[in-house]
Amino acid sequence: MSAGGILIVCSKPELIKEIRALMLQQGYSSAEYSLSASAARRKLDFFEPELILVNSPLQDELGIDFILDIADNTDAGIIVLAKHEHLEDMQYRLEKVGALILPKPINKMTLLQTARFAAQSRKSLMGLKTINEDLEKKMKDRKIIEKAKWILVEKMNMTEPQAHRYIQKRAMDTRTSQLKVAEEIIQSF
Repeated sequence: MSAGGILIVCSKPELIKEIRALMLQQGYSSAEYSLSASAARRKLDFFEPELILVNSPLQDELGIDFILDIADNTDAGIIVLAKHEHLEDMQYRLEKVGALILPKPINKMTLLQTARFAAQSRKSLMGLKTINEDLEKKMKDRKIIEKAKWILVEKMNMTEPQAHRYIQKRAMDTRTSQLKVAEEIIQSF
């Protein structure tokens, strides 16, 4: 298995050492760590891990706010190790960001399987997000082209097929996109 890096956020150095060794052994290219949420936030400014593992509670917070803060800005899978008394609250508050919450204590095999699942799930989710953003942009562009076409129909007395062809031909003649031509038409009327 060839994997990217992991960020371990944990207030216990002995546990960090154990998890770090395990993850490097499993093929992670690097295993960075932070003892607190604030240090982890700073580390994420220059380190883009494939997986973020949070052992809750942290030195400066429980870990929920940290995960909510970073979830939209990372493609990393997120796993939280939580005490039983915090499980329900964490699951409720973190399910919307796709973080996986595991009860402590946890065995190595469960951690490794969850790590693989978290990283793959997050990659799939980010891929779908990218596809969705691309589709939204195409729809927005199409609306602009349609608006320009209807301006030509109304102001230049063209038929819809003539307006469509006009935009296509002008884009080819000027070696620009139909969107750029449409934007110019909209601005000129």
